[in-house]
Amino acid sequence: MSLLTPSRPRRAAVALGAANITATVAGALAVAALFPHASEWTARLVVLIALTAAVTALLAATGRWHTAGFRARVIQSRLLVLPAAVALAPLVGGVQLPGAGMLTVFVVGYAVTGFFEEALFRGLILGVLRPAGVWPAVWMSSGLFAAAHLPNVLFGQAPAITVAQAVGTFCFGVGYAALRLRTGSVWPLMVLHFLTDLLLRIGALPVWAHWTVMVGGDTLLLVYGLVLLRRNGRAVENSAAAAPADVCGAPALPAGA
Repeated sequence: MSLLTPSRPRRAAVALGAANITATVAGALAVAALFPHASEWTARLVVLIALTAAVTALLAATGRWHTAGFRARVIQSRLLVLPAAVALAPLVGGVQLPGAGMLTVFVVGYAVTGFFEEALFRGLILGVLRPAGVWPAVWMSSGLFAAAHLPNVLFGQAPAITVAQAVGTFCFGVGYAALRLRTGSVWPLMVLHFLTDLLLRIGALPVWAHWTVMVGGDTLLLVYGLVLLRRNGRAVENSAAAAPADVCGAPALPAGA
């Protein structure tokens, strides 16, 4: 039985989520021990690259790229307009660019984050949970996505901010899970995820407006995801059926590979 088509999808999803948290904690402790003077951002980036390599290796080993949403074809691309607007909202206040070195860290870090988190949570985990039903898949994958942000306290983030981030990422996860099911692809979600994080970081909004945009965006994505799922439940199944399925025994490659 393939890891991505288990007989007990909920247990498999929780196992993937727990493995991610365990690896994150172990990575953070290892970086702190080996590189005690590393900055918060350097530590995050090192751990993130290691996790991304692990997820990519898992996808390559199982040969289930299409199952995880690595499809070139995007169904109902118009549904991406609202999350694109959410991603671009911080630009209303202009941008405040850091130095070239830190900007490079931000761009690389958020690009890797977009790939990793979408590949794992809207790709592997959501794919594993599909046999359990649409709603359980969305709720569980979003809950695991939120829980994955709790170890951020190990990188120096304040506990209150970490809890608030977990709530926000749950809302974000519901919206993006619905979009993944409706569009059939994780590629546009990776791009939008990258832009959302990066523009929130370099946007020049005052603090109150920054938090308003961030909280408002997550809330809007939650509502949007629920509307997509409640009003068009059958369309979710149709979207999945319309996308090309993997051929049994033949490993699928990432789109464009």
